[in-house]
Amino acid sequence: MISISKKDVLLYAAYTCTCLEDRAWSFFATIVFELLGGMYFVSIAQFSESFLQMMLGGFLGQFIDRISRKHAIIIVVVLNNFSILFSVFTLTSEYRNPSSGPPILLYLSVVLCAINRLFLNVEKSIITRDWVVTLNHKNALARQNAMLTGFDQLLNILAPVIVSTMITSHGIFWSLIFFAIGSMVSLISKFTLLFLLYTSHSSLHNRNSKNYKTLEQVPEEESLLGTRTTKKHGVFSTYYKQSTFCAAFGMALFYKTVMGFDNLAVGYAKGASDLSIFTIGIVKSYGAIAGMAGVAFYALIEKRCGLVRAGYVGLVVQQVFALLAVSTIWMPGSPIWGLTSKGPSILIFLVSIATSRFGLWCLDMAVTHAMQLHVPESERNTVFGFHMALCQTFSVPKEMLVIAFPEPSHFALYILSSYFCVTLGQYFFYLYTKKHVE
Repeated sequence: MISISKKDVLLYAAYTCTCLEDRAWSFFATIVFELLGGMYFVSIAQFSESFLQMMLGGFLGQFIDRISRKHAIIIVVVLNNFSILFSVFTLTSEYRNPSSGPPILLYLSVVLCAINRLFLNVEKSIITRDWVVTLNHKNALARQNAMLTGFDQLLNILAPVIVSTMITSHGIFWSLIFFAIGSMVSLISKFTLLFLLYTSHSSLHNRNSKNYKTLEQVPEEESLLGTRTTKKHGVFSTYYKQSTFCAAFGMALFYKTVMGFDNLAVGYAKGASDLSIFTIGIVKSYGAIAGMAGVAFYALIEKRCGLVRAGYVGLVVQQVFALLAVSTIWMPGSPIWGLTSKGPSILIFLVSIATSRFGLWCLDMAVTHAMQLHVPESERNTVFGFHMALCQTFSVPKEMLVIAFPEPSHFALYILSSYFCVTLGQYFFYLYTKKHVE
């Protein structure tokens, strides 16, 4: 029987607040941008989020590694929640009084949402990549990762359905008011929970330059892991020198895809078919269920077969359903046959990429777990921050193409290029496994 300590309760509750903001606001903002500005503004918003993450993610992670955990979490929580509040104000003004000229307020909302995404991702990274590793023994990491990711995916199931129902029942305006109030309630809740957690665990008050491997005194791995030197490195060199570089780089390649059920996939489905917002929300929730199943499967099989074999299971599942998603290009209802074409292409595409999330999350858990074990404590935020920046670096070209060529008929090319990047990323994971046996 799994026992849950006070530490776990505080950590889970704080992270649940963060994930609820993430999943609900992201889905809602996409719907509002599509309503007010069309697919163009959906693309602009996602591009802005990726660009800001790409430019600042690594440096922000390095900055966080150089200050105390207390000051770091205060900064990111405040900027995360207030960016939601200010974005609500600008979207509400634009919704009630649409601009006759250039939609300045809509562009401002895009910037605020990008700031929110930057600090929300940092907040999630601090909790799941730093605090959870510091607070737990290495044997408990797989279970804790599964629990935290499970909470995230559970809210990914519930949030689209709840938000869709709220919009249908109360409209955009009152939904915006709800998000304004909710962001401040969440701010207070997180501050309270994280303060109690920080003050009750002295291990969070300091950082060291060790990782789990060196703490267990495994001499033959010390040079590989780069833990004997105290030389300061730049952001990229710190990331590159890690033994998990190939696996992490492969995972970053998955971001150069439109098959991740992100805002672009939602906008594509809404613009190229007559699927309702509610139906899209249901399929998105199904994708979260598949992701949760992948997380649970990883936690179960990792204990019996190890990290690498668990990752390979995810790789195979992801590859199979990525191929199915590619095949929808030529099915009836695909935009390449014209927007008047009727058929199941779009729905099958959404179901395929939703199901592939079982494999994606299983593989993601394997890579994240490996990085948690190998990356020194004093470099965690730098490494994970740069990793997020690299992920967005691969995402940006895709979003620039969608901005330049936003027609649904162009999406077939994006699907094909996405499949290539997914397969290449899986190959990099294979390279990692050839060098390291976990």
